Amino acid sequence: MTRSAFLQALEEILGVGRRTLREEDSRDSIASWNSLADVQLFSLINSEFGIEPNEELIEAETVGDIFKVLENHGAF
Repeated sequence: MTRSAFLQALEEILGVGRRTLREEDSRDSIASWNSLADVQLFSLINSEFGIEPNEELIEAETVGDIFKVLENHGAF
């Protein structure tokens, strides 16, 4: 999965418009980013990249933080 495909999947999980997510967006700025969205996100990351939810991923607070974790694990 490419970075842009992951971003598109994240937009779908969060129910936001295409190309509206910014790296600084977080659970505080996106009302639909709740625990169910987290489960869907972690499931996507696990199935696409084989990365199990770990402390670093669970503590990621922004879209940018999630991308950094994925990049650190060689996902893109």
